[in-house]
Amino acid sequence: ANCYGPPNWATALSNANTLASGSCDLSDGSTAGQWRLPNVNEFHSLIDLTASRPALPAGHPFTGVQSYYYWTSTTYAVSSSPAWIVNLIHGGVSDEGKTNTNHVWPVRGGQ
Repeated sequence: ANCYGPPNWATALSNANTLASGSCDLSDGSTAGQWRLPNVNEFHSLIDLTASRPALPAGHPFTGVQSYYYWTSTTYAVSSSPAWIVNLIHGGVSDEGKTNTNHVWPVRGGQ
């Protein structure tokens, strides 16, 4: 997985799906295929709309969160050209062309 620089949507999907322990400073014993991009509903469930920069609840356990746009795995229903993104500056959700670049927040199922 390429760990540096915000990727376009296709690269974001691929990077998340191939993420594994030993890459991108990850040392959790995971293997390729255990990580993925969250869908728009999963990602937006983390948001606190009363917070900003980042739009996450007080006391959240995450580190290294950027106050920028993040890709979701969800393609925009009206057209397949964009995908949904979540804006961690203020918590909004919008669509973005898949060739543009945004940040990635891979998720993994519970153990």
